[in-house]
Order: sequence, then C-alpha cells, then structure tokens
Amino acid sequence: MTACLVAGDAIGNYIEMLRSNLARRHEVAVYADRGTGERPFLPAWGYTARPAEILWFHYSIYSENFAVLDRRGPEFKIMDFHGVCPPEHFEQDEHELKRLTARALDELPRKRHVFDLCLAHSDYSVRVLQQAGYARVVKTPLAIGRALADAPEHPHLARLLPQLEYLLFVGRVVKQKDVLGVIEVFARVRQKRPGLKLWVIGDRTASPLYQKQIEDRLTRLGIERDVGFTGRLTDPALLRAFLRHAALMVILSRWESFCVPVVEAMGFGVPTATSESCVAEIIGDSGLIVPAGNYDAAAAQIAALLADRGRYDALRRRCLERAPYFTESHMMATLEAVEKEHFPAGQPLQTAEKKPHERNAKQ
Repeated sequence: MTACLVAGDAIGNYIEMLRSNLARRHEVAVYADRGTGERPFLPAWGYTARPAEILWFHYSIYSENFAVLDRRGPEFKIMDFHGVCPPEHFEQDEHELKRLTARALDELPRKRHVFDLCLAHSDYSVRVLQQAGYARVVKTPLAIGRALADAPEHPHLARLLPQLEYLLFVGRVVKQKDVLGVIEVFARVRQKRPGLKLWVIGDRTASPLYQKQIEDRLTRLGIERDVGFTGRLTDPALLRAFLRHAALMVILSRWESFCVPVVEAMGFGVPTATSESCVAEIIGDSGLIVPAGNYDAAAAQIAALLADRGRYDALRRRCLERAPYFTESHMMATLEAVEKEHFPAGQPLQTAEKKPHERNAKQ
C-alpha cells in the first residue's frame, strides 16, 4: 500500500519490482490512494484486513491510507520506511507538502506499536526509526530496476551525448534537492573546463517560486545556454543514455533518506559528488564527498577530479564493483532472507498456488 503510485519515480519503481517478484510465489494486490494511470491499483479505501495476510505499507508523506493503521486488524503489518523530509526543506509555496510531511513526522512515534516489522534502506533511516521508538528494524537495499539496466539506449542520444562533457542531476527540481547549489557549483567548475555542460533531469512543477529563482540564477551567472532541463523522464532508454555518458552525478541535497539516482549512475560506472551524509553512506568509496554549502570548495574538488584521469578512472571502477549490491536480484535475495527470519511464525509466505485460505501478500 502506498500514497500515490507513479511509474518512473523511486517508490513506484520499487513497488513494481516487489510486485513482479513476489507475484511469482504469492498473490499480490497493490493499493494506493491515487495514481497517474500507468499502473493499475486498487483503491486504498477498499482495503480489508484478513487473517494470514501481510500489509506491506510504504511510509513516506501522510495520506488518507493512514486510516488503515488506526484499525486493529489480524494481518501482519510491515512498514517499508522511505523517510520523511522535514518541512523546513520545502519552499514557501509548497504548502501541502509541508503539511503532509509534518503530519507524517508527528504520526511516526505514534505508530510504533502498530507495525510488526520495519524495513529501512539506509543507516540514517534505521536511526530515525529507532529514535522514534521502533525496536524491530531491518536494513535492506534498494535496487536498480531491470527496466533501466536492460533498456536499449536511445539512438539519437547515443550519438549526441558522448560528444559532450557534462555533469548530471537527477531528481525533483525543488529546494530540498538544492538544485540552485548544483548550478552554482557547475558555474564554478565550468570556469576551469569551459566546454562543460549541465543536464538537469526531473519534474519542475512542484514550486513555481523555486523555478523562478533558478531562471534568475542562470541569467545572473550567464550560463542559460549551458544548462539543459529535460523535465521528468520515464522512458528508461532516455534516462539510460544520460546516465551512461555523464562525467559525474552531482547531488547536494539538504536531505535524503536514500537516493536512487546515485545507485543508477553507479551501475554505469558514473561517480557521484555529494555533500549529503546519507548519499555519502550509499556511495561509500566510489564517489566524491564535498563540503556542504561551500560551492567554491566543492567546485575545486570536482574540477581536480575531472583533471586527474587516474583517480577518476579508479572511482569509475569502484562504482562498478559496488553496483552489484544494489541489483534487483540482490535486493530480492535479501528480502527472501528477511521473509524467512521475520515473517509470521518464522515461515515464508505461502504461494498463491496453495489453497485459497492460505497466506497472501498485500502491498
């Protein structure tokens, strides 16, 4: 169960990976409050708890589906925790997101007796749950989906992008992600590497105020022609091309609980430069850690890395060595081990081919 089922975003892709893998062994139904139409789901208000089932609840912002957590039910409840961004990291015109995240954070400690098991995807998220009073927390990896890994590269971009040297940002274009900071760092690196470009991939509809700040900053820096905005990309053939040929991913977010784009880049041997501690945890020794808020120092470190071919190639090799930890097969193997150890009675879920009264799995 999730708040909103969106194809192409991190949670939406993760849910589809879970659904397709679990459906081989179990009966799976996906519930959501709303969706964008690319993937079918059942309405969350229609969910009814039954014995010998599992409710797999994706916890992020507050939504109407929290109502199912207020009902005492016979099912085993799993929280799949995706983190809740603190409200202060949203722009002034993101009123609804501020309200929903504040409510989700308020509810978090109140729900600690509701869930039988919590799944978290980073050490940061484990600490958040433990500080909120949750005792049974297991860390599991997120993954690069096969759709991206197996996609054919878009032929036009495959010819165009290798001719460019570019930095890459992938994510929602919002204050939380500090895209303004990415632009400031890019402008400084470009002074040392004049042909450098920046591609920004992500949705720009959340905050018109922040988009206006971006346009003003590009004009002030005089780099309007050097920064490209693609909008949100859901076609894996397009995203694969941008990831594969990037020189460096740059993530300067003010807050993350994971960060799937850095894992996707890692799978193509593309290092990430970041100042965010959770992203630093995810990339390990395969990327570049830069100081938060110090754009001059960050730009100097990035320019030095790009100029040092030996060091840069070593980071690319470490990316490829680390990437298998975030494959879909490894993620599902980890979840199968969790299933055997932690699910009811220490037994795996019964398969959908068993008798109708036996156990099902619901997300």
